[in-house]
Amino acid sequence: MRSFIGLAVITCGSIGVLNVASADEAAALRLVPFPKNIAIQPGAFPLDQKLVLEAPAATATLLGRLVGEELRRAGLNAPQVRGVSGGAYLVRLSARPGEAADLPRVREKSTPQYYVLSVTPSGVLCASPSGQGLAYAVQTLCQLIRANRRGPALPCMTIGDWPSLGWRGFMDDLTRGPSAKLDTLQREVDLGATLKMNLFTYYMESQFAFQKHPQIGPKDGSLTVDELKHLVEYGKPRHVDILGNQQSFGHWGAILSHPEFAAYRETADILSPLNEGSYRLLDDLYSEVVPLLPLPWFNVCCDETIGLGSGPSKALAAKIGVGGVYVRHVRRVHDLLKDKYGKRMMMWGDIILQHPDKLEQIPKDTVMLT
Repeated sequence: MRSFIGLAVITCGSIGVLNVASADEAAALRLVPFPKNIAIQPGAFPLDQKLVLEAPAATATLLGRLVGEELRRAGLNAPQVRGVSGGAYLVRLSARPGEAADLPRVREKSTPQYYVLSVTPSGVLCASPSGQGLAYAVQTLCQLIRANRRGPALPCMTIGDWPSLGWRGFMDDLTRGPSAKLDTLQREVDLGATLKMNLFTYYMESQFAFQKHPQIGPKDGSLTVDELKHLVEYGKPRHVDILGNQQSFGHWGAILSHPEFAAYRETADILSPLNEGSYRLLDDLYSEVVPLLPLPWFNVCCDETIGLGSGPSKALAAKIGVGGVYVRHVRRVHDLLKDKYGKRMMMWGDIILQHPDKLEQIPKDTVMLT
């Protein structure tokens, strides 16, 4: 995950002052992702005054903290935060709270992730059809404060934006180490939210504190049930959903190294598709993780099954091919997830691409990942 954190620091962390007064000023703004519509207007809004941030009561504390942290980072005072009741998704940063102002126009039939942000000489106004879009508007405001100030002021402008992709995700590989602790995972969620990503997942082989099989998870580096629950709840107000993940075929070396699982080995690294105990074990692992995750999908991986057909499944592979053995296992995992847990299966596509004649046997509701 260091590469992601470094990227976040580089793209969002440079503080600069723009003095561009030409038609290219909008294009010169430092914003990630870059908004679809920007119109620069004359004037500026001074930030070095006593400011009040008004926001919906349910999210005012979090949104106010985000803006306050940016202002303090810029050497300015954080605003007073006021929660406002009512159904509108609006945020206002100004020196004159409660004063009537022309609200920025929200597009008709806009998506929940759409927002409009208006900087005028008297304040900043953000509006959206939903709390998610409003959070994105505040993230843009934070980037304006951090990287686009003119001294202690923001240039006047109107921004309208919405994502081109409905889902925008990133992943932390927990298994390859060092294992990320909860505070690191939360920081990664925060970084993703800063860049308006709305899905976070982790790569999991054995780094979970399974209660039914406590020997699997390393004592000093396993995500616990309570930590995963907390991470899911932490992501909700930041509009970042947590996608579950569990290796379910290959990459089982750490688990299969335990003597009690020796009978489940196809190879030292691959779970046996012929032993019914393999599916009982998978069910045990799923039962502790899958119910904690609200998204309708779950990633079972099933990638890099190099050596499949060389162990107990060798005779079966001689009859139906290695691809046939692979699909047979994938279908069992698919049905377990769908029938027992109500989840739609996601999986990596590298192995099935080696057996294109078997692709039609993969259940059609499977989400293939590159």
